[in-house]
Amino acid sequence: MSEQTNTGRPKPEVRGKVIAVLPEWRNTTGTFWKQEIVVETGYRFPSPIKVTFQKEGTSHLEGIAEGDCVIIPYVLNGRQWDGPNCTQYYVDIIGMGLQKITGAAGGNGPATQAAKPVLGCTAATAIEEWAKKHGDDKAGFAEFCKALKPGKPSKQYTIADWADVVNAINKADEPAPADDGATDTDDLPF
Repeated sequence: MSEQTNTGRPKPEVRGKVIAVLPEWRNTTGTFWKQEIVVETGYRFPSPIKVTFQKEGTSHLEGIAEGDCVIIPYVLNGRQWDGPNCTQYYVDIIGMGLQKITGAAGGNGPATQAAKPVLGCTAATAIEEWAKKHGDDKAGFAEFCKALKPGKPSKQYTIADWADVVNAINKADEPAPADDGATDTDDLPF
């Protein structure tokens, strides 16, 4: 759950998986610089969102790489551009911090720390999370997925579906019961 502002409303944040870390840009005088990342939120459909970190805020991106799951509190910054034929308005999402979301053990914290929910990820991320807990048990992973999403082949999973799988893996002490003892892994992207 996101923090609240002094007005009682939740602070806005972007949650998702980093799909691109763009190079830093500096103006010619060196008085302004920025770096942008693209985060795939995958709420219902793939939804890449570009977040800009400005000046000293670019330090939040140190150690961040493609594939990392993150939470970014932000503010919106609007600006006007008066062109020769019309006026244009633009909105930027300015990152005000960055928290890397780690696996079930917390990675950067104590082993008892609960995993924070993942909102979007890929099959590869789900397989990595499964392997951390259960090793290279592909049949067990297939059974877990089929029990979690009965009737839906994994080839049709969206990034939100794979996030559901990761969240279920991180919450489960035991794998979910297999659906009718199914062991066919042909529909999983191994």
